[in-house]
Amino acid sequence: MSKQAAFEQALFVIRSLFRLSSLDIRHLNPIAATFSFVLLTASQLFGEQVTPLNAGLREKNDLWVTCALTHAPQPGEIPVLQSKTECDNATGIYHYKLWLPYGYLAQPERRWPCVFIASPFGNAHMGNMADSLKRSHVVVMLVESRNGPWSPTIGNFLAAHDDVVRRIRIREGAKIATGLSGGARAASVFAQIRPGFAGVIMQGAGVARTDNGAYYFNHIAKNPALLFALLIGTNDPRQSEISELQHQISPDHLAIVTFPGGHWWAPPDVFGKALAWIERPNR
Repeated sequence: MSKQAAFEQALFVIRSLFRLSSLDIRHLNPIAATFSFVLLTASQLFGEQVTPLNAGLREKNDLWVTCALTHAPQPGEIPVLQSKTECDNATGIYHYKLWLPYGYLAQPERRWPCVFIASPFGNAHMGNMADSLKRSHVVVMLVESRNGPWSPTIGNFLAAHDDVVRRIRIREGAKIATGLSGGARAASVFAQIRPGFAGVIMQGAGVARTDNGAYYFNHIAKNPALLFALLIGTNDPRQSEISELQHQISPDHLAIVTFPGGHWWAPPDVFGKALAWIERPNR
């Protein structure tokens, strides 16, 4: 068996396992995180090819896209990458799952809002957000982005973002980043390092922090219109972050929405309210 054939077979097995790993954080499921690492390692080992920009598109099913970050960011360019080594380690082959809203292919002139999703375990999926997104948004579900070192999380986002804005008709100024727990912190960084974001929906955690506990707001000044929504369970141990964020972000740029429960993804109606708040006309 050739290396490429072996790689493709490995991808099939890994993707199948991914589809089984749809449990939320309450189950502390490590499967997606483990295979995100395996997938990244396999991609680099076998030299997986980037998905061509003219590859066929489809609706109503996730489309697996392979992308790459070939140029390392410079130290200081990304708030959470402090050294040249961390910046260099962000380069590589990455993946995302792409969802196209119903009607995308039939409306070739229309541009669509886009939501980027990061999971603390990797292999992000829409889950409770599906009803709010499937018919109206392009959705980018990051695969390798997960809790752990910042380099692959940032690399996955930059590679996916820079690929999807070339591949798909995205409406500039209508991008939103969201995630749970460590994914929420990652989403708060994503919206600071690429233009065109309207807001961040943080679920179960606030803005990313330094080792000393200070929030990363280095690049907020580049987008003063950026809105932040924190969705958090009433029994979430990170409830203390509510008051901390209220001291950091002006009231007209911050929405706090609580729901019965703990440290997990917000219910569908709660996410829908946050999305509508960010996307409201004449905000």
